[in-house]
Amino acid sequence: MKNGIRIFLSIFVLVTVVSCKKDKGIINVEWQNESLSLTSEICAKYRECADKEWKSIPGNLKKFTEGRLDETQCQKRFRESNAYKLIGEDPLTIQTAYKECHKQILLFSCKDLQEGKIDSVPSCVAFQKIQNGN
Repeated sequence: MKNGIRIFLSIFVLVTVVSCKKDKGIINVEWQNESLSLTSEICAKYRECADKEWKSIPGNLKKFTEGRLDETQCQKRFRESNAYKLIGEDPLTIQTAYKECHKQILLFSCKDLQEGKIDSVPSCVAFQKIQNGN
């Protein structure tokens, strides 16, 4: 009987720990700092591309677009993401996908980004799935 209780408690503790870890994520300050830096560079790239096309953006979307691309807002949104919290996949998988996607985004021209070529990059597709919780 004691072995049964021990096994039950062990399983209960394991499930509780995994559940909490999955919901809250993993705190990794080094990754958080690095990922925020990568995010800033990605936002800067999109801002640069938006600046070139700014005249063609309808007035009602300009404010919305500006807010989304503002570095502070961009980082704030990222802080709420699965990637920042290392949720939804193995942490190394998340980090690798984001770094590879980041690298590709910076290599793309603005035209490439506008044409949606990011959707053809396996690391970016994998990263988007992580962010969406799929």
